Amino acid sequence: MNAIWIAVAAVSLLGLAFGAILGYASRRFAVEDDPVVEKIDEILPQSQCGQCGYPGCRPYAEAISCNGEKINRCAPGGEAVMPKNCRVA
Repeated sequence: MNAIWIAVAAVSLLGLAFGAILGYASRRFAVEDDPVVEKIDEILPQSQCGQCGYPGCRPYAEAISCNGEKINRCAPGGEAVMPKNCRVA
C-alpha cells in the first residue's frame, strides 16, 4: 500500500514539474501576431475557398499585409470586401 502512495506522489510531482516547465516555455517563446493581418482576416468572408490562389483566408490576409498582394482577389467577398481591406492595408 505504501508503494502505491509513493508512485502517486512521484507521478504528481512529475506532472507538476513538467506543467511548470511548459507554462514557462509558452510565455517565454510566445509569438505575437500582426494586428493588421488579424483585421484583414476578420474582414474576409472565411469561406476558405481558395479562389484567390491561397489555401484559405488567413494566408491571403498575410499576403495582403506582408507581401503587398492585390486586394481584389477574393471572389466570395466581392466588391464589398475591397474598400474595407483598402482602409486597413
